[in-house]
Amino acid sequence: MSGAEQRETDDRDVSIGTFVGQAEAYYAPVFEKVQRGSLPRWHQNIWALILPWAWAATRGVWLLFWVSLAIDVLALVCLMQVIKFSPLLAEAQLDAAANSTLVARYSSWITTYGWAAAILFIGGRLWMGSSANRWYFSQYSRWRINHAVPSGVDMKRLLVGLLVVAIIAPLTTYRATQLRLDERACFNQMRAGEVVNQLLPAYDVPDAAALLTAMDGDIADMQSRFDALDAIENRTDEQNAERSQLRRDIRDMGRERDQATEFQTISAADRFDCAFIDDFPTLARLDPPADITYRRVADEEAIAAGDEDATKVIAQVKDPVEGRKVTIFTYSAESIDIGINKLRAQYAGFFDAMTNVLRQSLIRVEVAFMQTPWPVVAFLFLALSWAFAGNGTTIFVGASLGFLALFELWQIAMQTMALVVVSTAVCVFVGLPIGIWMAKNKWFRWITEPILDVMQTIPSLSYLVPAVAFFGISQPPAVLATVIFAMPPMIKLTALGILQVPESTKEAALAFGASERQLLRKVELPMSIPSIMAGLNQTIMLALSMATISAFIGAEGLGAIVTSALGDANAGKGLLAGVAIALVAMMIDRILKGIRNSFSRI
Repeated sequence: MSGAEQRETDDRDVSIGTFVGQAEAYYAPVFEKVQRGSLPRWHQNIWALILPWAWAATRGVWLLFWVSLAIDVLALVCLMQVIKFSPLLAEAQLDAAANSTLVARYSSWITTYGWAAAILFIGGRLWMGSSANRWYFSQYSRWRINHAVPSGVDMKRLLVGLLVVAIIAPLTTYRATQLRLDERACFNQMRAGEVVNQLLPAYDVPDAAALLTAMDGDIADMQSRFDALDAIENRTDEQNAERSQLRRDIRDMGRERDQATEFQTISAADRFDCAFIDDFPTLARLDPPADITYRRVADEEAIAAGDEDATKVIAQVKDPVEGRKVTIFTYSAESIDIGINKLRAQYAGFFDAMTNVLRQSLIRVEVAFMQTPWPVVAFLFLALSWAFAGNGTTIFVGASLGFLALFELWQIAMQTMALVVVSTAVCVFVGLPIGIWMAKNKWFRWITEPILDVMQTIPSLSYLVPAVAFFGISQPPAVLATVIFAMPPMIKLTALGILQVPESTKEAALAFGASERQLLRKVELPMSIPSIMAGLNQTIMLALSMATISAFIGAEGLGAIVTSALGDANAGKGLLAGVAIALVAMMIDRILKGIRNSFSRI
């Protein structure tokens, strides 16, 4: 070995001692063998073999910690399955002839889970013991570059690892030993607790046991009074009424006593299961919001004064259901429903006017597409594709139009195109100014960006709910749902295009005396055309996809064929309509891409 190589080895040995902290005599030759590729695969790190997650946490090898913990927990879960199903198998074997299916099922499960537990525990241990030193050497290599990488032996890391194990392993293992909880078991527990909490102050008793005693006394007293009245042959009307009331009171109190008894018999294990291993426990049970229905009625006084179209909003309040409690989710949902109902009644004229505008726009665009001779429409598509996208795209557009004509989907495709055109026009009319405002005002951009992110994240079907709530089931709400779903790309890419205009270009325009409006109209918008066109492309694609889904609320076109085929399980019809939608989308995409590229070359 040369002198330089010897000095490098000495330096590395010193750094290994600094890195490992303890057991340098073991790790120095092991790291040397790992670096040379001569460490045998069967070589085992004893501590990583016995307690891999504890060794990994102490040494700061956190990736190995999580992998080893997952393997051990999964092995324990499989073992608990064997323990869970073994008594069930023994019980089924008592009458093996009648329970042959259960015996075979439980035996198969026990065998499968048993082998899985053995393979995971033994194989996982051997793999982790043989891989630990290689993972640790990789960490050492990173540490030599960045000393922030964990090194040495740290008991604090071990305590953190033990805390993680204590949180994950016991509950997961315990859950594996339990059969599936009854779906209503936890709800019944909660309901019984609510009844008891309502009755305790009414009877002025400290606990459920005293409550049951007090209720038994009241029931016995009412029963004796009922028996006395029942024994009277010729009862007066007052006595009959009292007897009927006593019967109802005995029945109601009996139900409450049953729930109090159920609460008294809930075991600690059942309470624990509902709190920790079932669904997330309900944090609050609230009194429901007032059940209010808003509707518009004629204002007789205003009509008498000469305004025959006068109407007013009245609120009809229903009495709440006695004792009803709801979750936070139900409370919020009912409050939103009441608010929407009020808005619909209060601003019915506005919603009707918007619906009428959208309906009339849609009708006129449909007429333009469907009444225009098909050769003219086909020629326009082909001319646009030839002028902006080239010969290949022109051939594809011609083939796609031929598919629509051959399968008799031309008129229906034109209905879908009309919905997309109206929706896209609204998106451009509203989205372009908002995008410009976002680019010009950082505070508005700071507020608007998270809203747009939420709009793009919400599932598309969710947009149909408010549209139907405000506008009913028809094509106008389908247009509105499509607009809300498809508008974010138009806004974002418009703002992005303006923000990407070089500052030097804007400074030069301002230096030549351009006003802010001239700067926007003659510099920023022209230079943002490629980005705006990309936003328009994305908006049209999203509008087309939403137009298909909007068939669920009454939109016509190719989407209606897909939803009808879905309901009737007609795979062929749905597949052909889906192909037609894809071809329409691809035609529009290719043509717009060609137009965008032509602007980029200007």
